[in-house]
Amino acid sequence: MMFIDPRPIFARLSISSEFTSLLLRALVFLIIVYQVTWTFASLKDVPGPFLAKFTNLWRLLVVWRRDSHDTYLRLHKQYGDLLRIGPNCVSISKPDMISTIYGINKGYVKSDFYAVWQNVIRGKRSPSLVFTTDEQQHALLRRPVAGAFALSTLVEFEPLIDSTTAVFLTRLDELFASTGKVCDLGTWLQWLAFDVIGELTFSKRLGFLERAEDVEGITKSVAANFDRCSVLGQMPWLDLLTYKNPIYLRFFAKPVSSPIVSFGQRRLEERLNDNDGNPETKLEIPDSALRSKVLHGALPSKPDFLSRFLALHEEQPDVVTDRQVLVYLFANINAGSDTIGSTLRAVFYYLLKNRSSLDKLGKELEEAQRNGKLSVPLPTWPECQALPYLNAVIKEALRLNPALALPMERVVPASGLQIGDTFLPPGTIVGINPWVLHRDTRIFGTDAEEWQPQRWLSDDAEKVKYMDHHLLSFGAGKRTCLGRNIAMLELAKVVPALLLRYEMKLARPEAKWKLVNSWAVRQEGLDVVVRPRES
Repeated sequence: MMFIDPRPIFARLSISSEFTSLLLRALVFLIIVYQVTWTFASLKDVPGPFLAKFTNLWRLLVVWRRDSHDTYLRLHKQYGDLLRIGPNCVSISKPDMISTIYGINKGYVKSDFYAVWQNVIRGKRSPSLVFTTDEQQHALLRRPVAGAFALSTLVEFEPLIDSTTAVFLTRLDELFASTGKVCDLGTWLQWLAFDVIGELTFSKRLGFLERAEDVEGITKSVAANFDRCSVLGQMPWLDLLTYKNPIYLRFFAKPVSSPIVSFGQRRLEERLNDNDGNPETKLEIPDSALRSKVLHGALPSKPDFLSRFLALHEEQPDVVTDRQVLVYLFANINAGSDTIGSTLRAVFYYLLKNRSSLDKLGKELEEAQRNGKLSVPLPTWPECQALPYLNAVIKEALRLNPALALPMERVVPASGLQIGDTFLPPGTIVGINPWVLHRDTRIFGTDAEEWQPQRWLSDDAEKVKYMDHHLLSFGAGKRTCLGRNIAMLELAKVVPALLLRYEMKLARPEAKWKLVNSWAVRQEGLDVVVRPRES
């Protein structure tokens, strides 16, 4: 048998290392060219910044700078209704698109931006109502607790809001109105919001107002959570490499990933152990009218949120697990304090910057008080509802300062989305940014960027209805914020309570506050001089 040695043949066919290197480089180059070409072509008809057409790093850097609200508003003015902010992401600011994108049964699901915000409890993702991207899971989580957030239920908690507001006013009396010291009203309104949600959730204030401090650093933790997640949400895979990396979760992560969840867990343990933890300081309240409103350890006639969550856990342990109870507590603490605090700060900033509005609201409150239609020192919810200008002021603050100011991202379904001559294919991430839409002159008039509460009191009922339909302060559709009623109840009661009691002015009238946007809008620089109002 003849044997042929193959080695010379393979020697002739061998590829040099230089050629191998060149081949690999060419392959990588072709992949990059294909990716760039495909990425650009997929939404080539949608205008936007050059870099945004090729990489999400552009929008990550915009959000990281904390000024995305101004950036997106400026770019929409430049490019129009459709703005490409990523290779597969389009910001939409066009009238009459809300029902299309956020309407019920339209097929638009939340993007992975929301997955970044999901907490990890004992190694498992535990999304809240806001942050679940699974519509069936959302329905499952919402159904047991929806009744607890109904306005008819929350109104029965009005005494708890009054109790916390009474403590708030007492602290302002002691520390500022009687001393002449400048009040950092923004911080105090944040603490008020935290203690109100504490009363509603745990039937006890959390100690912010009594101690005049950030209890356990929780407000900083909430702010840090918004800062981190808003940035990572622009490139969600970064979260999978870092905070939700399986190796990190298995070997290095704490049982509860979020300090906010840990805070709620400690309050839960205090309740279950019948232990108050750090009890509230029992303030002396000289004002007899306020003193009569303060509840010392009295439970409301209806169960607080935690009691309801625990009862649901007993009734439906497979649905409302112990992990889910913590998730519900996280949602209350996270959203029920920071976003309400943001809106309260906005109301007072715009009023103090616009003296005519402040005077007009003051006259409305005084007239209602003279006619016996407004209780002092703490008005009731029905009384506040009957004050047109007060409600116009609140609505205008919600318009100009929506607490959440990034595009509310959704994924285009299989049918695609046709907007004028532009077709957005299935899988495109789209979203409307409330900050931008709320300044659209086609909806709110030529003065859309100006503070003008009177717009909500127009005789044109259809116009007001149309504007109201385009308010996205609490989201839209079936994903509308469950805490909306808490916010409106608190806003309507706290604003007149403060204005009936104090004369207020900005410590530096010429200064503008600083806005920091990490999805939630935080305002810095609301220093106010507080004086007792003359009888």
